Amino acid sequence: MDEWISATRCWSPSPSPDGTAIAFVWDGEGRPQVRLHRRATGEEWSLDTGPDLVSTVRWSPDGAWLAIETAPDGGERTNVAIVRPDGSDLREVRGVGDGDRGAVTLDRFTHTGSVLAITESDAETTTAWLVDADSGQRQRLGSGHALQILDVSRDRRRVLLRRGRRGSRHVGIVDLDGTEGWHEIDASRGPGGPPGAVEHSVAITRDSSVVAGRFCPDGTQMYLLTDGGRERAALVRVDVATDARPMTPEVLAERTDADLERFALTEDAALAALVWNVQGRSEVDLLDIATGKSSSYAPPGDVVTSAVFSHDSDSLVMGIQSPEVPAAVWCHELSSATTALICPQEEPRWSPGQLVHPTLEVVTTPDGLRLPGWLYRPRGHAGPLPTVIFLHGGPEAQERPVFTPLYQHILARGIAVYAANVRGSAGFGRSFVNADNGAGRFAAIRDVATCVEHLVDSGVADPDRVGVMGRSYGGYLTLAALVNHPELFAVGIDVCGMADFETFFARTEPWIADAAVGEYGHPIHDRNLLRELSPVHRMEHLRAPLLVVHGKWDTNVPVHEAELAVHGAKAAGVPFRYLLFDDEGHEIQRTENRVRFIHECVDWLCAHFGLDQRAAAG
Repeated sequence: MDEWISATRCWSPSPSPDGTAIAFVWDGEGRPQVRLHRRATGEEWSLDTGPDLVSTVRWSPDGAWLAIETAPDGGERTNVAIVRPDGSDLREVRGVGDGDRGAVTLDRFTHTGSVLAITESDAETTTAWLVDADSGQRQRLGSGHALQILDVSRDRRRVLLRRGRRGSRHVGIVDLDGTEGWHEIDASRGPGGPPGAVEHSVAITRDSSVVAGRFCPDGTQMYLLTDGGRERAALVRVDVATDARPMTPEVLAERTDADLERFALTEDAALAALVWNVQGRSEVDLLDIATGKSSSYAPPGDVVTSAVFSHDSDSLVMGIQSPEVPAAVWCHELSSATTALICPQEEPRWSPGQLVHPTLEVVTTPDGLRLPGWLYRPRGHAGPLPTVIFLHGGPEAQERPVFTPLYQHILARGIAVYAANVRGSAGFGRSFVNADNGAGRFAAIRDVATCVEHLVDSGVADPDRVGVMGRSYGGYLTLAALVNHPELFAVGIDVCGMADFETFFARTEPWIADAAVGEYGHPIHDRNLLRELSPVHRMEHLRAPLLVVHGKWDTNVPVHEAELAVHGAKAAGVPFRYLLFDDEGHEIQRTENRVRFIHECVDWLCAHFGLDQRAAAG
């Protein structure tokens, strides 16, 4: 079964400007690195970009460079580098000189040439830069909290800049020639009041969140993916001509039953690919911008994780996942209406139907909220079953039907998995994602207990053999559920979760702490609330054996949080084990480590469900 864990994954596709090749991130040799695919022959080769783990790759519009974002040891202090497509001339890209620069993030290339947009986050602020890959010349665009460069107009006179904490991200235009005279726009309600220029920027949305944005070719209009003024994220068009008062934003595409998760535009902005999140599965529409007519396209998988058009607008290149198929890159040619698999090229080493496909299971809370989750039932086993509740990170992430070897290994041992979407999860509208903010987190903790009660009452779960596990925020929620509802759980696994919000805010990266305030609360003003929500202060109630997993180089949720959980388990007198990976950060990226992680987790569950005796207490 280890072939499930070691199966090759491919993501972050980027087609070359001439259409002859596609670059992507590939982990076929045990760690994420850059891979190139020649479309005419199927030939593939990897580029040596050093030991750091690659997360993203982008091709420059002139074809001369590949830009990559990397993470040393999987940590949060990411770097950006450029390299020639033949693997030569590898060098780092930065906006400032030597020193502690925090994290450098790859945003995008401009539409022509080799000018790269990056942002740098440090202890004080985030700064946006344009950097010429050929000459190294750089231009500072401005500083602020949580900036991201969404687009640069084709004449390079205007930049579309997003700023703000998660859940409240707004956009503005930076005018590179220094002129002023624009009008404020609110994408949820139309024209706003007087200009509010900050560093030659103007707010486009208020009290809403913008996910993505693009200029039209002449720069007089922009396309925004936003939930401004609505429950579900939609695609809107806004007039941003400098010589005319902005018109009321126009909704181009929206659905009452789905969030628009991402969109891709052809270079001429004539066609848009719209990826809708429908209860966790992806649906794709191709929208003719001029006529407003759309046609449906059925992707070859459950979840579309990325989408980008080729420069000639004929190919839509996508990252796609399914429960039975690892992350893959596909290319859909519009002219021939054919879709071809690009990577991985090898066939899966397991038979069709060997892996379990989940069903959507909705849990209703006492206050009437519907929690959609994915129920995986082991083949050939009748209930009630030993069952584990899995809690995702984020919190604004979502459990979706994707390839998850951990679940399949748990299922193979006769254990059911319920991958929950408690309140605060993305994909179900704006109210749902904000329902756990601040004091709403108490209800999110109660949601975990409600999921257990539902599975027991429906005959799925054995009430004496229920476990809970999760990673990152899901690790926090695991600890919170274990100490607030100890009677429900026979075993727990905390993967890089927060145990104490006070120490999390004090020790995490400054830009992560700043972004988290709107979600969790302010570390000073909401000190009492955060203390009450922190599991570390209730560890004496812990009754379940606890496995704690962490990466040494995790600076998102620093390893101190794992040490607090281990200390609490020891003081509570419960069996515990501490699994620390010395060469990982917030994610477990290396194949050999993923194999060990999954086996340790499955053995821990089995031992404490009474299915075998291979795992021992720490």
